[in-house]
Amino acid sequence: MAVSPLVMVLGVIAGLRRPAHWAAAAGAALAAVLIWWRPDFALPADARAAAAGGAGLLVLNAAAVMLPGVYLAQVLTRREVHRSLQEWVRGLPLPGPAKVALVVAGIAPMVEALTGFGVSLLVTVPVLLALAPPATALRQAMLGMNIMPWGTLGLATVIAAALTGAQTAALGTATAVTSGLVFPLVTAWAALLARPRRRFRTAAAAAGAGGVLALALLALNLAGAVQPAGVLAGLLTTALGLAACAVLRSRAGAGHAGRLLPPGGVLRAYGLVLGGIAVARAAAAAGVPSLELHAGGASFDLLSSPGLPLLAAALVLDRGRVHAPDARAASARAARPLLALAGFVALGRLMADSGMIGELGAAVAAAPPPVIALAAPALGMLSGFVTGSNVGGNALMMPLQQSIAPAGAGLGPWSAALQNSAAGHAVFTSLPMIMLVLAVAGDRAKTAGVTEHGLLRFGLKAAAAVYAALAVPAAALLWAA
Repeated sequence: MAVSPLVMVLGVIAGLRRPAHWAAAAGAALAAVLIWWRPDFALPADARAAAAGGAGLLVLNAAAVMLPGVYLAQVLTRREVHRSLQEWVRGLPLPGPAKVALVVAGIAPMVEALTGFGVSLLVTVPVLLALAPPATALRQAMLGMNIMPWGTLGLATVIAAALTGAQTAALGTATAVTSGLVFPLVTAWAALLARPRRRFRTAAAAAGAGGVLALALLALNLAGAVQPAGVLAGLLTTALGLAACAVLRSRAGAGHAGRLLPPGGVLRAYGLVLGGIAVARAAAAAGVPSLELHAGGASFDLLSSPGLPLLAAALVLDRGRVHAPDARAASARAARPLLALAGFVALGRLMADSGMIGELGAAVAAAPPPVIALAAPALGMLSGFVTGSNVGGNALMMPLQQSIAPAGAGLGPWSAALQNSAAGHAVFTSLPMIMLVLAVAGDRAKTAGVTEHGLLRFGLKAAAAVYAALAVPAAALLWAA
């Protein structure tokens, strides 16, 4: 009975093929019925208000970033910032596999970390379609969707920290450790899909680019810059790749080095967001009062939310005016993810506060520690696949992960990081993300015969490799303990 709401969610998504918000609502409804019917899962009246308040603040944290982030994405598309970025990448003087590695380890993380919601696909899919056949390009675009723990300016990591009571910087650093092998893996895989003549050399160079991204994320999270970490790490990886290209061209005596610089509009848009975050941090350090709300173990701080810098950047680009069509489009686009998130947060709180998670945790925690270590990333990836969202996956599965990983198993402090990493790195396999990839590709995918089933099959193969990359640090943590 305790596991039945999770089974319901999986059945609605994978079996009935309904949207995530319907699955979340069905799972929450079943949990509420079990609480009403079974005394074992009774939810005390005094706990209901705290649970509702905590869930509401978690959704508010997400909405404060989602809505401005999607609005900024609309503004950037209308002002053709994304188009200029696409054209710049296409024109780079790099061989095809190297350009793919730069997109997957640099451009895609940078764009997705800034805006979220798969917006980077608007840039990467057209670029990759110009470099490879549709069947290859769309698989490469899927592999580029792996910055998720730091997507939408670290929203999933911030929410995970709120769910567990951990410090955001500490959780971000731990997540960078558990995700460390994933970025070299997916970058090398994407480059090899281009079928280069020198496979080993190409794989090594691409893995190096992914390694730069991973190390940059670790350094930035150690420094406490969790929210802009994905943008800055993507920028750094891109800059180093372009610097290497410039060195090679200078040795060859080639000119036109200016073509290596990104378009001014792109630099301005990204600089506005990063500058806004820096100003907000400085204001908080200077003691500027902020709107803070606390309820049910969760909190919301307006000044520390990246929503303000995102909105400010959009307004500066439009000279202080709100563009009504973009605002309506942003609200419509963010509505379903927010509904799904609210449903998964409610389901998670119902299951946790009623004792269902405790029942599941007690059953799984009785297993040997190696089984727990291997189950943690699998459960996290399942949550990302089912919800199609790193944030939704954390809201759904984080309480269970916390309950099955006692400190004695060596995973206690790291369970949240494993969940955060695993859910984020499985999102590219989810049906909503695959449908978005096909929608961006449009007729090119239909003409080439690329189907949802084919991409799903590829995604599950890649997910198996990602699971291995996550199981290695989980086993290492267990061994170290």
